[in-house]
Amino acid sequence: MMDEEATIQWIEDSDIVTALISFTYRSIQKYFARELGQYHIGWGHFAILMSLYDQEGRSQDSLAHSKGFNKTMIAKSILRLEEEGIVCRKIDQEDKRIKRLYLTEIGRKLKPEMERIGLGINAFLLKDFDLDGFSSATEVVRKIALNAARL
Repeated sequence: MMDEEATIQWIEDSDIVTALISFTYRSIQKYFARELGQYHIGWGHFAILMSLYDQEGRSQDSLAHSKGFNKTMIAKSILRLEEEGIVCRKIDQEDKRIKRLYLTEIGRKLKPEMERIGLGINAFLLKDFDLDGFSSATEVVRKIALNAARL
């Protein structure tokens, strides 16, 4: 394992975008594992919660499509969130085939902490950017993600 100084040197010397993205992804995953561990959830669960904070009552399928997750991953993640008492599934009254997702009281109480975690990582990653740099970085990363979506 590289020490911090060697890692920083490797990052500064690297011109391989995919390696830099991969390193960033792994670092972010470690952050989320550390921050979310006490809630017995991971990054996928976090993404689901943030979506439900924006729009409660979504179906599992619409959630899977909107976040680029597969249906199996969503189903397993929802099961875990149910086990932790954070979300519950309710059958849609108009279409019994659809299960809608709702936050429990526990899930609602977690919102400020989940927002702190999500906003915290964004602020940390962009801490050395001015407003123009922030906008440029966001646009570059968005373009990379759009290209990756077509792989």
